[in-house]
This record gives sequence, C-alpha cells and structure tokens, in this order.
Amino acid sequence: MMTLSDSFIHSVLKKIDSPDVVGVGIVGSYARGQESKYSDVDFDIFVSKMPTNESDRYTLKYLDAKLISLKYILLDDERAALKNPERAIWAVPGLSGMRIVLDKDGSLAKLQKQANEFDFASLQPAADEFAAQQVMGCAEEVHKILSGLARSHESTVLYATWGLVKGMLEAVTVQRGIMIVSENRYFDLIQESVGRDTKWVSAFRKAWGLDSNASQYQQRGAAALTLYRLTAAMFDDLIPDKHREVLKNTLRLIKEAGYQ
Repeated sequence: MMTLSDSFIHSVLKKIDSPDVVGVGIVGSYARGQESKYSDVDFDIFVSKMPTNESDRYTLKYLDAKLISLKYILLDDERAALKNPERAIWAVPGLSGMRIVLDKDGSLAKLQKQANEFDFASLQPAADEFAAQQVMGCAEEVHKILSGLARSHESTVLYATWGLVKGMLEAVTVQRGIMIVSENRYFDLIQESVGRDTKWVSAFRKAWGLDSNASQYQQRGAAALTLYRLTAAMFDDLIPDKHREVLKNTLRLIKEAGYQ
C-alpha cells in the first residue's frame, strides 16, 4: 500500500484552503487502501460557496510526482444527494469511505455519519419511478436502432445502442439500490446483482461489445433490443399506465422486426 505522508496532505491543504472551504476528504482508491502506482489522489473539497470560475471546480494537477484530483462540492448539495436515489448510490459509498483530512466545524463528520446510517428503503418509490422513466425514455433509442438496422447504417445503430445500454444499466442500478463503491467496479456490481449467467447479462455483454462474437454492429444492435425487452419485463410491475402505450408499441415493433 502506498501511503500518503502528512507533509504531502498538508501541502495540498495549504494550496486549496480558503474561507469558503468547510472541509476536505480523500476519496477513491487511496481512501480504500487499494491504490496503485497509476492511481490519482482524489480530494473532495466541501465548500459553502463554489468557485466563481467553473473551470476551477474540477481540475487535475501533479504534486510530488502524484496526479491529484481536486473536486469542489457544495456541502448542502452533498446532503441533498442522500435524498436522491440516482445520486445516493454514488454518494453514500464515497462519503462512508472518505478519509477526512480537514473538518473546520464538524460538518464532514456529521455528513459521514448520515451516510453510514443511510437506508435506501426510504428512496425506493423514487427509485422505482426512475427505472420506469428510463424504460419509457429509451423507447426512442429502440426506434433508432431498428431504423439503423433496417438501413444498414452503422453509426445510427452504435450511437443508439450506447444510449440504450447506458439507460438500462442506470435503471437497474438505481432501482436495486446498488451502492457503487468504486466506478471501476460499476459493470461488475451490476452483472453480479442481476446474475452473470442470466439472459439479461448476456444481452448486455453482447450489446456492449464485451463478447468476441458480438463485434459487428448488427449483432450489438440486436442484443441492445433484447436488453431493452428483458429490462421492460423486469420492471413491468413498475410501469405506470401513462407509459404503457409507448412501451407496448415499442415492444411490438421489436417483435415485428424479427428481434424477439
């Protein structure tokens, strides 16, 4: 394990501290003790007011031969993240595992305590609604894929497949409340949650081009349509009546095109 010296941390704090800074935490691989020689050091800088210049709100720098990431976050905005299912799945693990290196008034310790006591159950209704909305919204991507396949247009199929797969992954992740402990494990966590031997994961891997037999855009587009159909079935009980017509007609078009 490559530990960070106190002098290194203090030198960073000296560069970033200001009256608006409430506290600073190290997150990511260095906080988890999983860093390698290629890892950057992630500093989350919690502030009461964001830097005026937007380009200063996130930046990368080199210090003592280490790449450091400096990300400014409004403290109130991070508190709000714990009440939003799409954001909570990322915020909770990050806050829980954060190594606090500056906490001027105890606000970060209090926020970390909230993350440690977080219960996703209270957000489940909103998570269900998000998943249903994703399935409905990605009907447009299905239409684009069908159009691209019918016209043998590679770019149309690949771009729409990209959007559809991303949308279905987000639907599953949020609806199931999968806590993303590291972005490096995002795809692993989803596949493990659904089941690596399921048809859903097989369709995802083919649509994403992860399997050697799915390198052609036609195969990836067809797999994306299968992924959509299986995700719609997975969340069928969550789809409100106002989305039923879009879903029904989209699934009908997939079937009529021979991709059932």
